[in-house]
Amino acid sequence: MTTSVAATEEAPAVTGGARQIDMLWAGASVIAAVLIGVAAFMPLWNLVLNAPQYPEGVRLTAYGSRMEGDLQEINALNHYVGIPRIDPASIWELKLFPFAIAGLVGVLLLGAFFARRWMLRLPIIALVWMLPVGFLLDLQWWLYRYGHDLDPDAPIRLEPFTPRVLGATTIVNFDSDAMVTGGFWLFILAAVIITAGPWTVRFVRASWQNTGTPAQIAVLGLSLLAGAAFLSPRAALAETPPTSSIAAAVAAAPPGGTVIIPAGTYVGALVIDRPVVLVGEGNPVIDGGGTGDVVQITAPDVTLRGFVVRNSARIVTGEPAGIRVQADRATIEGNRLEDVLYGIVLDSSNGHVVRGNSVTSVLALPPERRGHAIYVWYSEGNLIEGNTVSQAKDGIFLGFAMHTVIQGNHVSQLRYGLHSMYAHGLVLRDNIFRDNVAGASLMYSRSVIVDGNEFSENRSPASGYGLLFKDMDDVELTNNRIHHNRLGLTIDGAPATPGAFVTMTGNLIAYNQVALELFTTTNITFSENTFVGNLLQVESMGGNLERRNLWALDGRGNYWDDYQGYDANGDGVGDLPYRYEGMFDELAEGNEAVRAYAFTPARAALDLAARWFPVYRPSPRAVDPHPLMSPTISLVSGADAPDGRMSATVSLLLIAVPLAVFAGGVRSLGGRARPC
Repeated sequence: MTTSVAATEEAPAVTGGARQIDMLWAGASVIAAVLIGVAAFMPLWNLVLNAPQYPEGVRLTAYGSRMEGDLQEINALNHYVGIPRIDPASIWELKLFPFAIAGLVGVLLLGAFFARRWMLRLPIIALVWMLPVGFLLDLQWWLYRYGHDLDPDAPIRLEPFTPRVLGATTIVNFDSDAMVTGGFWLFILAAVIITAGPWTVRFVRASWQNTGTPAQIAVLGLSLLAGAAFLSPRAALAETPPTSSIAAAVAAAPPGGTVIIPAGTYVGALVIDRPVVLVGEGNPVIDGGGTGDVVQITAPDVTLRGFVVRNSARIVTGEPAGIRVQADRATIEGNRLEDVLYGIVLDSSNGHVVRGNSVTSVLALPPERRGHAIYVWYSEGNLIEGNTVSQAKDGIFLGFAMHTVIQGNHVSQLRYGLHSMYAHGLVLRDNIFRDNVAGASLMYSRSVIVDGNEFSENRSPASGYGLLFKDMDDVELTNNRIHHNRLGLTIDGAPATPGAFVTMTGNLIAYNQVALELFTTTNITFSENTFVGNLLQVESMGGNLERRNLWALDGRGNYWDDYQGYDANGDGVGDLPYRYEGMFDELAEGNEAVRAYAFTPARAALDLAARWFPVYRPSPRAVDPHPLMSPTISLVSGADAPDGRMSATVSLLLIAVPLAVFAGGVRSLGGRARPC
């Protein structure tokens, strides 16, 4: 009878005297021991760290008993932000790991033959599960320690943070992505086999035997049919995607011809492989279906105008884009890109125009997992103009992008509004970078013009700067409005090369917590700038700034709202130098809690004491020999400034109305004044 057979084989065992061996348990234990032994020699966890200094990223791979990869480079980056050095020799878990593996394998092999009761098997199962779970918990603990034991004297001071043991972490301008690898998954497989393997085999065997021969044949046949249906080419069953109509129209057009696409939704990826002008009428939608790039341009001299492009793939490693350009001289204008991981990617091609587009990334993803809105990589001679960019990772990212003009764009709600590295010949003009984690970060570049831009409302505690320079040469910063940021400008290594220059002229730096955060590697010429409403004017990072920068040019310095000198001859230049010292600021840099007294008499008393008693006077951070008596630029541009006649009219009304009310009251009393 089938029932009796199942009952007989429910617990297959080998009987030897008083000892009974469960062969299924023994087999699962031996398999788990082998898997754990193999996994012990495989990598368990991998970390990829992306930093401006290393565009290709650096890697760290953790085995059970050692670490491999770019450990020296990672330690150098960690030192930059104050994270302790990773020293594998000091990690006791790496030394203990081989003994733990040997002990666990021994327990499994002994338990295979001697653990006859569940009371003995459960501790063994728990030990096997403790291996992968304990590995992750212990690694997360180490990451927590590294993120909280920070050096307060590091070049960049961070708030304590906790890197994720799995997934992405973004700290300042460093991105890390961590994931377990093959060895860890073998640990998991070993734990699953020893936990559920014997029970699963018994269940399947009993179920199979109880079905009978006809049912077995039917089940086997249905399984084969289901597998064949799953493996058969699904494309044969699918309808031709509507984008074929666009592709067919492109294929039929002569080189340089214009193709008009009517309104509608076209599903599927589109490849434009010949030079055409593709115009959308009524904002037709190209929906990528969540696979790869939505639009790929592989021919030169293509124009794409007036489309809604959406729904790219979301796998970060493939960097899928809404529009990817891989041939020269493309014009991308008047399009709306949404729900695409990366927006417009100019990839290893030159001479493009990106104008008047609106770009957002995948809003369902956290910001650190999104892509850049406009991504320029190994490209030269591009114009990026009049675009609206928001809710992506970085608004505009330039990597090895030469002679790029970026003008008239509105960039907000991002990590970096602009992030550029090795972008020589960059022109940044009349853009608005507002409400980002950081406004713009310019690194490792030369021959850069930054003119007429607004960097505002960037207040993240982690960075929150309006504009950052790192190792920049030959930079002209003119007529910009940098206001309401945590840090107005952060500058390190500018200029980076002897004989190069960095000049700042005619800029407004206003209402920031810190106007200028300068490292001692700066040598900048400041003139005609306006400093208004900042809590701190100049903050020194790493040493004395007194002789590092030039604060006036051709007899004209800068306007400082806390200057207390005079102008006897009326030439608009103060007759006494402006010295920014600030005993209070020096104390606040050493203890953030002191900033709570920023607008109290305590601050005034400290600064006054430093002036009266030179023994307490700190070294100056800035000495402007020719301070200006009036601002050179205002927060409101001339075009937006209120009409002077309107202001005069309003002022007269504000005076006339109360006088009229008063006169009417006096007249009603018959000209007699009454006491209140």
